[in-house]
Amino acid sequence: MKPKYYTLLLTTTLATILFGLTTTRSLAESISINGELSEPITSEVTSGGDVDSSDCGFISDTPQEVIEVTEKMNYMRMSLEGASSSATLLVEGPDGRFCLLPDSDQEPSMSGVWVPGEYRIYVGDKDGGSDSYTLRLSTEQ
Repeated sequence: MKPKYYTLLLTTTLATILFGLTTTRSLAESISINGELSEPITSEVTSGGDVDSSDCGFISDTPQEVIEVTEKMNYMRMSLEGASSSATLLVEGPDGRFCLLPDSDQEPSMSGVWVPGEYRIYVGDKDGGSDSYTLRLSTEQ
């Protein structure tokens, strides 16, 4: 009887650990920005997901990045480098919700004044696909 109990306990423990790791890996790490960036910040992200955002393609249920701006920034640019024609950026922040679509020859980007607050960044795909990109934050004009 004891070997079956230990097998069940081991199986349950492993499942709990694996589920916990999977859940933790899907959450975005927060990037804190407080003033001028001395150099650009880049992050490797994967587009797409199972959630149909209705206007910004398919996104994941959790943001790829969370950016915490602690003081007003007079200029910052966020861009998605290497983006295909179906990649999108969905930004939910203190000023509202913005869907950034690629231009005919330019990648999705957003620049200007950033007010303090939390910005949730989703990298979507209009066609429901998935690809890897580089998200870049810079204060260079």
